[in-house]
This record gives sequence, structure tokens and C-alpha cells, in this order.
Amino acid sequence: MTIAHEGSFTSAAARLYLSQPSLSVQIRKLEQDVGARLFERTGRHIVLTAAGSALLEHTEIALAELERGRERVAEVSGLREGEVRVGVLPSIGARMLPEVLARFRRAHPLVGVRIVEHDISREFEQLVRSGELDLAMTRMPLTLSGLCVDELVREPVLVLVPAAHRLAGRAEVALAELAGEDLVGMRTGYGLRDLADQLLAEAGVRPRVVLETGQLAIVHGMVAAGMGVALLPRMAAGEGPTVPIADSCAFRELGVVSRASAHVSPPVQAFRRLLLRTARD
Repeated sequence: MTIAHEGSFTSAAARLYLSQPSLSVQIRKLEQDVGARLFERTGRHIVLTAAGSALLEHTEIALAELERGRERVAEVSGLREGEVRVGVLPSIGARMLPEVLARFRRAHPLVGVRIVEHDISREFEQLVRSGELDLAMTRMPLTLSGLCVDELVREPVLVLVPAAHRLAGRAEVALAELAGEDLVGMRTGYGLRDLADQLLAEAGVRPRVVLETGQLAIVHGMVAAGMGVALLPRMAAGEGPTVPIADSCAFRELGVVSRASAHVSPPVQAFRRLLLRTARD
């Protein structure tokens, strides 16, 4: 699993505190055991074969279960108070997390909470499935198997506009009316950009993107400066001038993702319950 993530025997060996020859011998033995090559070299990088990809999926699940087993032993033995590892999209973290974290800390002061921010939902799904995260607040629907999801919120997508824009003050706007507008957005591959591109494509609008960025704050600043408009969900749109979208497809569904596992630690269960209750409120 480490070789697959690092893309290099040398880097993986260093991370595992092994010599490269020793690691290579282990991989050869594993390939003999499963009866297939697991890696192949492409230029300077090592990539998984189809057989390697198939084995990796089960390896991640197996190692995650082993870590869960260690956590259960620690809980039973009273060796530690526990930790909850939560992934969150930056566009929702500032709105949903503060109250949840404050309430959780008051109720469970000895349980640590580690927050991981990421803009790509699929990355969170992989981290939850591999056991590196306990929960993730991310966009629905799911794309990977071995996970379960509880709906957090369904929020409208709005058009963020400059204060002096022709659409400012409108009661609502159809997506088709955005044809020809300059668009400010996140970079391709980011969840907010994927959502905007999907909505515009469904409306038959080809966006004219004048600025791309990896920071939501820059999107807000550029729109305020008159560079263009932006399509953003309500929690990401902030306090700037916005116009509701008339199209029924203009919404974002968010959920809390966890592994489809028989055991979930008490701290994780408590955090998920509080998160869902806060979202409903």
C-alpha cells in the first residue's frame, strides 16, 4: 500500500524504515503468493497493475480493520480517551463545524478531534475507506464502495455577483441567462468547480472562465472587484450579493461519510450523532 501511494520503491522503503532490497524481496514473495505481478515501471515511476489495484482495495480495508481492532483494545483497556479524525470541505467547515466542535468538546473534553481539510470529495472517500479518517463531511452522491453516508443538508446554489452587476437585486435568475457572463471559479478538479460546470452544462451554457483559483476567498474578492460572477452553494457564497437560481437542479447535497464497518468507536459515534443533530437544527 505504501509503494502504491509513494509511486516509488525508494520512497516507500524510506517511509517504512526498510532497505530497498528488503522491500523488493517482500514484494516478489507477495507476487509469488498471489500469482500475479503487482507493479510495473513507467519511466521513473512505479504504478499498479490491474492485479495490484484489485489487491490494494482489499489491503486498505484489511489494514483499516486491524487499526480498528487496536482501537477497540485500547478502549477496553482504558489506555486512551480516543480521537475522532474528520475530513471537511473548506466551503462548509466554517459554517457547520464551530458549533459542533464546541458542543462536542464540552461533552467529551478528553477526546481529541483532528480536522483535515480537502477540496476534492473523492479524496475524502478514499481516506475514509482506507481508515485514515473516521468521518468526512463531503458532497453526495458517493463514488466508492465500502462506505455509508447520512445526509447532512441540501442547500441551494446561488449566483454571487458584484454589487453593481445587472443581475444584482433580481428575485431569481435562470442558469441559461448566464450565457456570455464572465465566470470566476475554483480550479478544475475542485468540488465547487465540478458542481458549477455540471449545472452550466445541464443548462446548455458554456462558461467563459476568466479566473481560476484554489482559494474560495480569492473567488469572493474577484467577484467583489467586478471580475465576473460565481456559482456557489449557500454556505460557500458567504455574505456577498447573491441571486437565487430558478432551475430546480441548482442545489448541493452534503453528507457525513463513514466506513461500512461493524465497529465504530464510541467517540466517533458521538461526534456523528452530534453532527447530524446540529445539521437538522
